[in-house]
Amino acid sequence: MKKIFALLFLSLIFIVGCSSQSDKDYFELAQKSMEAKEYSTALVNFQKIVDEFPNSEHYQFALLQTGELNHGLVNKEISKEVSLGLAIAAYKEYQEKYPKAEKAPQTLFMVGFIQANELSKLDDAKATYTKFLELYPESDMVESAKTEIENMGLSPEEILKKEQVK
Repeated sequence: MKKIFALLFLSLIFIVGCSSQSDKDYFELAQKSMEAKEYSTALVNFQKIVDEFPNSEHYQFALLQTGELNHGLVNKEISKEVSLGLAIAAYKEYQEKYPKAEKAPQTLFMVGFIQANELSKLDDAKATYTKFLELYPESDMVESAKTEIENMGLSPEEILKKEQVK
C-alpha cells in the first residue's frame, strides 16, 4: 500500500511539474497575445512572469507591460480605480528597481499623470512630479512635468484662459 501511495505521489509531482510553464513560455504567450491584440490575455501572462519569476530575464519588460496594460484598463473584471492602482504599483516598482533604465523617467512621470488626471490625487501627483524633476532633470518630459504642476487642478477652460493671458 505504501508503494502504491508513493508511486501515485511521485506521478502527481511529475504531472504537476510537467504542466507548469516557464517564464519563457509565459513571455512567448504574452507576445503572441499582444500581436493578436488580445491584451487582457497578454496581461495575465506578463503578470505570471512578474509574480512567479522575479529573476527572469523577461521580468523588467513584463513589469513595464503590466503597468502599461493596467493603465490601458484591459482587464474588464476589475474597476478602473483598481486597474489604475495596479498600473501605479507596477510603474513605481519599475522606476525603483531600474532607476537608470531608459523607461524609468517615463514610468515615474506616468505615476504622476495617473494620480493627477485620472484619480484626482493632486497632492500625490505634485509630490511625484517633484520627485521626477529631481531625479530626471535632463528628461524630455521635464517641461511636461512642470506644465502638469502649474495646471494641476485647473479645468481645460481655466488652462486655456491662463494660456491666452500669457
